[in-house]
Amino acid sequence: MPSDRSVTSPAPARPRHRVYAGPEQFQGDEVFLTTEETHHLSRVLRLAVGDRVEVADGCGQVFQAEICQLAAATARLRLLAAMPATGESPLQITLGIALVRADTFDLIIRQMTEMGVWRLVPFYAERSLARPETWHPGKLARWRRLAQGALKSSERSFLPDIAAPVAFAQALTGNEPLKVLCWEDLRRQTMPRKLVLEPRPHKVRLLIGPEGGFTEKEVALATAAGFQLLGLGPRRLRVETAAVAAVCLLQHLWGDMPG
Repeated sequence: MPSDRSVTSPAPARPRHRVYAGPEQFQGDEVFLTTEETHHLSRVLRLAVGDRVEVADGCGQVFQAEICQLAAATARLRLLAAMPATGESPLQITLGIALVRADTFDLIIRQMTEMGVWRLVPFYAERSLARPETWHPGKLARWRRLAQGALKSSERSFLPDIAAPVAFAQALTGNEPLKVLCWEDLRRQTMPRKLVLEPRPHKVRLLIGPEGGFTEKEVALATAAGFQLLGLGPRRLRVETAAVAAVCLLQHLWGDMPG
């Protein structure tokens, strides 16, 4: 993304609303919104020429901008000032999560973006209902649009990286110093002391299984790959609930979630 944008500083109070524009939509000190974002700006937020908004590029840069032109297909905004980046956790969580039905996975995308997850890696588990032969690339574009919406509402500065679905074995690989797999068979056990005493990590890889849970074979593969096993309490959780619970726990231990 260009770094020579001529914007003035400092800025007045932060605007109430935020829009998203990818780096390719910035031209000098102006930004041009997509038709979808323009519709949201004019029809949903009811803003007009002269109003000010924040514009996030999903790559860490946020600007205050003024609406200069509104048309049916696009809006043109003038950048006024760079704003401080917000909403990012010091803990980079890569969440590997088994594919579930479409509406549930859409919810997971939105929730995990709001929770500060850095990267999402969908995978096919042995008990996944979704199978590779049903995959369509259009789903990935949809997930990224959902993440863009959640980025705006949660006031994050970085979009999570969302990968195309992979096999379970591929979801095990990564350079994170700490790797954790949540296994429902451990839900009556307390948190492992070894996990609590871990040095504060900068990166964690976290795996959540499908509706039917991980198989013993998958757990053995994960353990051999260096994963620690973690239960999430005495109650059986849905996949989307387990993802929120696990991420909250890690953000509390090493991220930015207060106790």
